[in-house]
Amino acid sequence: MGIWVKKILPGVLLLCALAAYGCAPLKGSTEKENTDVRQKLVLWTYYETRMQKASMDELVKGFNESQEQYHLTWEYHGPVTEFNKRLAIAITQNQLPDMAIVDNPDMQSYINMGKLEDITEEVNKIEGLGKYFPNAMRPVVSQGRYYGLPFCCNNLVLIYHKEILEKAGASVPKTWEELRQASEELSVPGRYGFAMSAINGEQGVFQFGAFLLSAGDSIEQAGGAGTLRAFRFIREMVEQGWMSRDCVNWSQNDVARIFMDGQCAMMVNGPWVFPALDESGISYGVAAFPAGRQQTGMLGGEDIAVIKGKNVQGSIAFLNYYSQASAMLNANLMANSLPPREDVAKLSLKVNPKYREVLLQMDNCVARADCDNWAELSAILSDAQYRVITGENTPEEVCREIKKIRKKKT
Repeated sequence: MGIWVKKILPGVLLLCALAAYGCAPLKGSTEKENTDVRQKLVLWTYYETRMQKASMDELVKGFNESQEQYHLTWEYHGPVTEFNKRLAIAITQNQLPDMAIVDNPDMQSYINMGKLEDITEEVNKIEGLGKYFPNAMRPVVSQGRYYGLPFCCNNLVLIYHKEILEKAGASVPKTWEELRQASEELSVPGRYGFAMSAINGEQGVFQFGAFLLSAGDSIEQAGGAGTLRAFRFIREMVEQGWMSRDCVNWSQNDVARIFMDGQCAMMVNGPWVFPALDESGISYGVAAFPAGRQQTGMLGGEDIAVIKGKNVQGSIAFLNYYSQASAMLNANLMANSLPPREDVAKLSLKVNPKYREVLLQMDNCVARADCDNWAELSAILSDAQYRVITGENTPEEVCREIKKIRKKKT
């Protein structure tokens, strides 16, 4: 879910990481010039940055060189919001690709539409299947049947300016109370103590959802006591001047820019901003998401969906290829993301040690696919968060509304 990247990781680092795993880097003979004899495969994605594109180019090239039956190409179809619209149009016009890389909360919607292929038998034969993070697997499964595989995963962490905290004598917060105290201490004219994205849509809900879960509610309990605590906490941060009310207009990458400009001392964000922070040259640290009533958060990342009625066997061949540790490691290192297989994710820390906290939090992350009507709930939470932060409604008022809406749906 992020869009910032930095230069390609030195090849020697990847070679060392692969050697540590006990396997060689991917190799292949030069791809045959004549690809007409091969069955053509098409993969759609919303990956748009230089490094994400480079990772896709390398992944596709590696697959094409690994076998002679299929020739895969990938296509960019707009940012994630535009991508979903284009995929929906392609569904109605029957102009679908063979596979698509989709945001994991959208996976269940496509499954429920009946547009993805049941590939359970083939997936059960994939080597290393048991090594995938269980929560990363949930979005691709419905009623015990597989419709794709995880592509990458992430979650939210606390990122802080080391020099600002050191100069102020502030400790890195581990709890909400400590976050509240540090935000107050670090707020000065021209700089907020804390920042997060509360923009309308999935990005803002992804961030608020982590607070909701940390406060003690499950997704199914949205509107409950934990949700109320989360809204009250965020409202207090704004009203006290420790967080800007403009966060309702900030994307996650906007927050990172504000952080790099020194306009906030701490932020909640994801690992997709690490490359930009590294390029900026600032000294920053990464810590676990501050705990409220419990240490938990939301699972982010993408899945590979297999489109129904297209070249299913070719798609399975690609999934088998991507499930190899070397292919998965290479793609995620280049795209600055966390591999969805735990063993490969641990290996990636040899090159990207800043992912340590992201990896440590994976087991406690909740997949949005666990909620049957996540798309609808996401819109409700997004609107409620906006109204609480802008002062249009109180936390108590929006929680009552949320509970009423959820009661009607049940």
